[in-house]
Amino acid sequence: MKKTTIFFAVLSAALFGTSFEAAAQRDNRHDKGVVSVINNDTVDALKVEKHLKSNAPQSPNDNGLPRFAIVGKDHKYYIGVGAQFLGEAVYDFGDNMPSPILFTPSSITPRTPGNGSALRFGWQSSSVYLNAVALPGTKDQIGLFFKANFLGNDNAFNIFQFYAKYRGLTAGYTTSAFSDGAAEPMTIDFEGPNGYPYAFLFTAYWTQNFTKNFSGAIGIDAPTASLTTGSTTSTINQRIPAIPLYLQYAWDEGNSHIRLSGLVRPMQYRNLSANKNETLTGVGVQLSGMTKVVGPLSFSYNAAYGKGISNYLQDDNGLGLDAVATGKAGNMEMVKSLGVTAGLNCAITPKLSANLVYSHLSNWLPANAEVQDNQYRYGDYVAANLMYNINKFVSTGIEYDFGHRKSVTDASLHTNRLQIQLGVTF
Repeated sequence: MKKTTIFFAVLSAALFGTSFEAAAQRDNRHDKGVVSVINNDTVDALKVEKHLKSNAPQSPNDNGLPRFAIVGKDHKYYIGVGAQFLGEAVYDFGDNMPSPILFTPSSITPRTPGNGSALRFGWQSSSVYLNAVALPGTKDQIGLFFKANFLGNDNAFNIFQFYAKYRGLTAGYTTSAFSDGAAEPMTIDFEGPNGYPYAFLFTAYWTQNFTKNFSGAIGIDAPTASLTTGSTTSTINQRIPAIPLYLQYAWDEGNSHIRLSGLVRPMQYRNLSANKNETLTGVGVQLSGMTKVVGPLSFSYNAAYGKGISNYLQDDNGLGLDAVATGKAGNMEMVKSLGVTAGLNCAITPKLSANLVYSHLSNWLPANAEVQDNQYRYGDYVAANLMYNINKFVSTGIEYDFGHRKSVTDASLHTNRLQIQLGVTF
């Protein structure tokens, strides 16, 4: 009892005695004063950092803020070339999780005799990136961002993000406007919460600031579909793009926001019985955001629901759950999906932060769906971590992950992961 009292006393002192703005984070949202200008002693480094940060991805697991930048003549451009090494020692126990990098509940498979645990190491999420801004602070500001990691087949160099920004327009290979990267909780696990919408694709969207606090966006996503066909249906080339959009209200200098998002997603398949193409139209809605609770404690949240949106949810991506064949000849119906995520972040000290994350994903298949018995029905994801910034270059952390998977036949699997990470960012 005495130890418990002391623990809560220390925690309370940390909560009320540490400023939120001083939060220690290894991500773009809260990093401040980490960029150094190497060729100009007169330029304001914080101004350079602000522009590079606005051009980088907003997800905490997707660093794009280089530690060094070059400023062009007359401050006409800023260029930062960065790299991040992420090395993990991973210990799994329970059912089998195939990847040592991505903790994905939908991919859990049954353990085999003698293989109830494993010690592995990972580095493939390490990356290099280019962050460049031309004509900064003007109406014609142009941004270019490129990032690659080693998550391709057989650890191949893999383009992770490549996009450009101009006058509110973002175009390239990145996440959809339906994704709210800034509200995603921080995890050492590179994939993150299983129910979070965070799919990568070719997209173009336009963002507009209506007032100081209100903003919105609308765009198009490259036409893709992940379908489970039957004997009388088949996949065809997709030809109609999806339309993502959102309306957002932000406050506290952008550190807090609430966003309402929507998605209209047509998809096509071939009806072999009638010898014609058919079109289904999926729709999705999402409420997401992040807010300061008290002192250094902040809360992030997300709830996404719809039909035909499964491929946008991290755990469902590539599982053929946008639409599935039914018992009726030539017929396919869309799957209804729900993803919810909640995260708590606490900056215990300016260098030490803690994160607690829970996420759930459910899929409701149509009656008589023609799927395999092990098809994914729902899953749960839990992560708890401590992150410590040694300095602006080096960080470390420890995390516990729990994953649960249930199939359409109610077969249940679960696994656990304990991992330690060393991060070096330049």
